[in-house]
Order: sequence, then C-alpha cells, then structure tokens
Amino acid sequence: MLLVLELLDHLEIEFNIDAARIYVVGQSDGGYGGWNLVTQKPELFAAAILVCGAGDPRLALRVAKMPLWVFHGERDDVVPVAESRKMIAAVRKAGGRPKYTEYARVGHDVWARAFMEPELVHWLFAQHR
Repeated sequence: MLLVLELLDHLEIEFNIDAARIYVVGQSDGGYGGWNLVTQKPELFAAAILVCGAGDPRLALRVAKMPLWVFHGERDDVVPVAESRKMIAAVRKAGGRPKYTEYARVGHDVWARAFMEPELVHWLFAQHR
C-alpha cells in the first residue's frame, strides 16, 4: 500500500491531478486492496468502486461518509459474497449510504456487468471531496 500511495503522490504532482477527485477502483484482489486503501486513507479519496473484494468491517466507520459503490456476484466461488455483504452492513451501521449491487446467478467474473452499469461513470465523476 505504501508504494501505491507514493505513486499517487508522484502522479498528483507530475500531472496536476485534482486532489478532490481521486477515485479508487478495484476488483477481486484489487477489491481487497481498494477496501484497504479507503479504510486506511479515506481522506485521500473522493469515492470508490469495489468489485468482489473484501475489507475489515471494524474499519467501516472510516468510510461511512465516502461515496461507495460495491458489486458482487451471488455465486462467487473465489471471494464469497458474504464479504461484500458484511462490509455494506458495517458501513450502513456506521451511518453510511453505500450503493450495493449484487447480481443473481453470477460468479466471480462480475466486473463485466459492473463496469457496464449505465449510471456508473456519471455517478463516479459526480463525486468529489
């Protein structure tokens, strides 16, 4: 995670990135990484899209105010759907209002459907800190 944060700092300077519009998108192992990033450094990110990943529900309060859209397939046999359900429940319990889309009869390869959601791009780019 430290290398990712260092790279982000470098890119922000080199390319004049708008710090109020830095987003996290991760799927599968990247979904785990995305949850890790946003719960460890929530002040850096405007929003996150997390696809079939998992995080630590004890850290949900840290992202309760962050716009999150989480996707998972009901029949995921790589990352159990219960992992996303736990995170969504924990964020909601902490006062958050994450979007959650669970696809019935879909396995681990949920990203093909998630990234085709008609509202996704508009939703993401409407978020800022």
